[in-house]
Amino acid sequence: MVDRQKVKDLFEADPTMPIVLYELDLQDRGMYYFHAGENGFLNKIVFDGKAYDYYPIEVEGFDFQGDGRLPRPKMTLANFRGNISIRLPIFNDFINYKLERVKTLVKYLDHVNFPNNVNPHAEPDSEEVFAREIYFVNQKLAETDSLVQFELVSPLELENSEIPSRTIYSNYCSWRYRSSIGCGYNGRPIADKKNKRFVESGYEGDGVGGEVHLTNEDMLNPDINITNFAGTGDVVGDYPEWSPYEEYTSGDVVKRISRKGDAELYPETIYVCMGDGIQSNPLFDKKNWIEDSCDKSLCGCRMRFSDDAENAGGCHRKRGSSKFRDVNQKYKESSHGLPFGAFPGVEPYDFK
Repeated sequence: MVDRQKVKDLFEADPTMPIVLYELDLQDRGMYYFHAGENGFLNKIVFDGKAYDYYPIEVEGFDFQGDGRLPRPKMTLANFRGNISIRLPIFNDFINYKLERVKTLVKYLDHVNFPNNVNPHAEPDSEEVFAREIYFVNQKLAETDSLVQFELVSPLELENSEIPSRTIYSNYCSWRYRSSIGCGYNGRPIADKKNKRFVESGYEGDGVGGEVHLTNEDMLNPDINITNFAGTGDVVGDYPEWSPYEEYTSGDVVKRISRKGDAELYPETIYVCMGDGIQSNPLFDKKNWIEDSCDKSLCGCRMRFSDDAENAGGCHRKRGSSKFRDVNQKYKESSHGLPFGAFPGVEPYDFK
């Protein structure tokens, strides 16, 4: 419910008066929306459907300097009856929590802020903002019975931040295996995390394990021969999702889809069955299920994309770009190179 006095104040305010709002990301505890009451509005303000509480704060130092230095604003919050102090241990002094500063005008606020739920100045527009400035809490500067003060910094000044935000390794691929971003591998299962192959075919260079998981004798399912191993999907790389109501035999391949939602950050995981009459969950049964995994080395990449990998069902890639959007698009080292997410060239020169 919007306070009537505030409604009157907003109705009488200059429609071009700036309004500054703050959004504090509390991570898994949600969001906290608030404003400082800088223009005398001391109750809720609704913008883009979000209700911003009034909270007594003072801010300074948001201006950018001409010498290129990034601003380090200070935010001071009223600590009435220890309201902030009791939260500091819970949120670790709010260090590294993200704060977004939103600047807009009175005339773009939601209808609910005005009499009869009608904005008399203009049509509300959540896109009409001067800027959305992002800061992170860097440190707590002061804490007393009456106030708590924090220093804010730009994301570029966070401790251990990197530009770009990617660590450069010479021999470790940073891509997520089977994600459409970077790696894009969409072929048959190749090996476990120690480069032990599922079948005796494909790339055999340095780093490949000598033993294999499956032989012709292991293929208990008569419909699957070692020569067409893992061909259970309609398309190479397309496998049924594991079901607790199915029984699986050696050589069967299933996938588990992450419940976290983002397929690019959390791509599906492929498992190969090693037993007979198996109904167990591959996520927990490491004896009867082997996860198809890449060891993130140059060898692991070649096991999937070298020309020899085609014999093991490799050389298939699917990613976000249109060039390799097709599931069955062939991708070989000799013609396209390796999608290796490391930088071998940065290895220090070994002077002899």
